[in-house]
Amino acid sequence: MAYYTDPDRETHNRRQEQLLRERMLDGRHEEDLLVEIQKDYAPEIAMELQLNPDLSENTFRMVVSQLSVSYDEPPIVDADGVEDFDTIITPELWPKMQQRDFITRGIRECFVRLDWPSDEDAIQEVRYRVIAPGHITKCVALRNHPDRPGCITERRMRTRLDEAGKPIRVETFETWDVTGEEPVFRIEELDGKGDLVDKTAEYTESTDYPYRDEDGAPIFPYVLYHAQLQDRLWDYMSGIELVRGTLRLAVGYTAWWDAFNNSANPQRVAIDLDLPAGQTQTLQKSRNVETITAGPKTILKFSSQRDAAGRIDTYPPGLAPMAGMEALRAYAERLAVFAGLNPGDLVASGSPQSGISIIVSRDGQRRAQQKAEPVNRLGDQQLLSIAARLSNSYGGTSLPTDERAYTIEYAQLGLSEAERKTMIENIEKESALGLISRLSMVRELHPGLDSDEAALGYLVAQKRHEIMLADALGELEVEEEDDSDIDGALMEISAAREMLRARPVDRAALDEALLAIVAELGGEDDQPDIEDGEE
Repeated sequence: MAYYTDPDRETHNRRQEQLLRERMLDGRHEEDLLVEIQKDYAPEIAMELQLNPDLSENTFRMVVSQLSVSYDEPPIVDADGVEDFDTIITPELWPKMQQRDFITRGIRECFVRLDWPSDEDAIQEVRYRVIAPGHITKCVALRNHPDRPGCITERRMRTRLDEAGKPIRVETFETWDVTGEEPVFRIEELDGKGDLVDKTAEYTESTDYPYRDEDGAPIFPYVLYHAQLQDRLWDYMSGIELVRGTLRLAVGYTAWWDAFNNSANPQRVAIDLDLPAGQTQTLQKSRNVETITAGPKTILKFSSQRDAAGRIDTYPPGLAPMAGMEALRAYAERLAVFAGLNPGDLVASGSPQSGISIIVSRDGQRRAQQKAEPVNRLGDQQLLSIAARLSNSYGGTSLPTDERAYTIEYAQLGLSEAERKTMIENIEKESALGLISRLSMVRELHPGLDSDEAALGYLVAQKRHEIMLADALGELEVEEEDDSDIDGALMEISAAREMLRARPVDRAALDEALLAIVAELGGEDDQPDIEDGEE
């Protein structure tokens, strides 16, 4: 069976580093940990540690996941004259950007592939696919944009039918190239000799370049996101200290668990005594070592090597487990600094008894989010521009294709309850001393108000709402008084009806009751007084 080999050493080194980081972000780095154990220990010791490596501590993934907060809330996108972005801002876009942000922060680069559905029955909108950079076997930059690719070969698994008509999974190499005079698209497979063979016609109905805009220009359906602004394609070695240190820390935790187990049983040593027959194991490099398996019910028989009696001594544990845990904790905190964090941004949570984890403070997360915002905006604008070209050409829309036509506002990470409580207490103290204005108070409590004018508008709107609320409450009180007047009038009417039903009728008393009803309802007496003899 033929296997793919990278075309040059540089590509091989890049892909190996990127694939390693991808495995660590996914938690699939056990084989890498076994190799690291072999580097640190003699074969006979490494053999024992490799039986059950400890994968519970992954500082690299832990820190990266806490810094990937740029898309926890969907950004707000706007463009002049556009009200409907449904074909390019789909329900899956921003959730996938969370995954893209996670990969970009860990591996330093990440690709997003755009496609338009070929099935007419499918929802006609742009589709997005996140691609880790280790699966890109070839990448050539555009002449005028050294940080943007113009030629890509993606290593991708596909399903097709074999000669017997059964579906099989096949490794393919998909190339898109717009760097030449004519665009190139092809899908290749490895033959038995390891050479790439063009299989485009077997996967697509046409060998023509798939995507063109309304003017006939080729659309390159890939966007390369970077972790920082740069003038080159790759920055894959940045942060290698955190990656290598995480592997070493995992080796340390594996050794710590071994030391923890060993410290529970004293280490015995025989002096001037022949050991009973044991087992011989062959280690790497043809080295042999004798071992004895013993348990609580095992009786070992030793023989003296000379006339004098030998002895068995006990060695103390080489490492106190709790001291080892504290040392590993300090090492993990040191590693997190290599992720670009300030030492003050790190909070060691937990204790040796309950487990220790490195927590990035809320303020540290906000700083990392703000630092990544410019490069995220450039990538998202490029993505929306390409998506608009696809939508206009195949979806019949008329969206702007200029990258800068799209304005993107990212939601800022809010204050935690503890942070907000502390801020309010400090503002109250400054306000009591007359050291802060209402505008400054509003801007501190609401970071989204980025100018004094915005803060003033907020205060004016708040005052207007207070006046509207006061007016509404006043009207409610009047209505309540009117309701009470009506209730009293109804009671008076009921009393008058009782008088009418009585025999004989007291006209003076009835007139007085009716006058009381008029007064309850705010009216005036417009009838003459009853004269004597009318009763």
